[in-house]
Amino acid sequence: MAMLLSACMPIAVPVGGQVPPEYSPEEGRISSLESALADAMIEIEKMKARTVSSGDELPAIPPNAETGRCYARMLLPPAYVSRVEQRVVKEASERLETVPATYAMFNEQVLVSEEHVRLTVVPATYKWLEEHTEVLPARSEQVLVKAAEYKTVMEDVIVSPEELVWQRGRGELEKIDEETGEIVHQRRIPATYKKISKQVLVAPAEYRKEVTPPVYETLRKRVVDVPEHTIEEVVPAKYKTVTVQREIAPEKEVRHPIAPIYKSFSYREKIADARLDWRMIPCEREVSKDLVYSLQRALRAKGYDTGGLDGVLGKYTLAAIHDYQKSQGLATGRLSVEVIDALGISLLAAQ
Repeated sequence: MAMLLSACMPIAVPVGGQVPPEYSPEEGRISSLESALADAMIEIEKMKARTVSSGDELPAIPPNAETGRCYARMLLPPAYVSRVEQRVVKEASERLETVPATYAMFNEQVLVSEEHVRLTVVPATYKWLEEHTEVLPARSEQVLVKAAEYKTVMEDVIVSPEELVWQRGRGELEKIDEETGEIVHQRRIPATYKKISKQVLVAPAEYRKEVTPPVYETLRKRVVDVPEHTIEEVVPAKYKTVTVQREIAPEKEVRHPIAPIYKSFSYREKIADARLDWRMIPCEREVSKDLVYSLQRALRAKGYDTGGLDGVLGKYTLAAIHDYQKSQGLATGRLSVEVIDALGISLLAAQ
């Protein structure tokens, strides 16, 4: 049902039930049939709305209605929002890379011989000297001046000394041996002498001392000037430059993270169910042939088939309006002011 709000009271007016007076009888009949088809489509949409409705009760009259405007219950399609979701199609991973060790060439000083002390023997040096050397030393001699004088004298010389001996038998002195019982006596034997001649010094010899001076000779001889000695010389260490290869960075493993691979998936998410709501519609007097012609031309420009440009609100035109409303997410079921505005048509200019 459609409602017209005037300054007096709302009047229910069937949409499409009366042919405008300027139409021919044939056009009126076609228009009546198309209006009946439109009413049937509205009823179908209402049944769909009751099925998918969330249960909210629709007000009996349009809220905030404008006086002199017509309204109708129309089916608002479910509200969707387009969303893009990033989904992982390949999980994150990592790539293991073995980075080889790096080397560089360096010049280095290598020890060839260590520092050491070298001993050098410096031979002795000599020089010539002249000196007076005593060849024969001074000496003294005893020269015989007068020989010694001797004389010969006779002198008794003992041949055997006096001695005491023991003899067996009786005598003036007796002794009984207690062990043997023999009798012995002691006898004195006197010493014996003989005459000898010998030289006796009467006057010693006389001597004179004669001194001979020393004999000298000038000799030239080589003597040590600087004795042999040893010199200690510090020999510095010797080096040579060689080129060597040194490791400057060891071999290592580098883990390169591989980001997950995402793919964008587009989908439409329902944010509101289909429902019935009041919408402003053109009143019957406003649905002129010029308005329908403008609608047909605008719909054809957008690629919808209206069955021709004849200014008649027929089934093809209504079907095109319905398809356009659904594609734009507008309320469906009949021609509404919002679809006229969406197509860029001025309702007042088309009257």
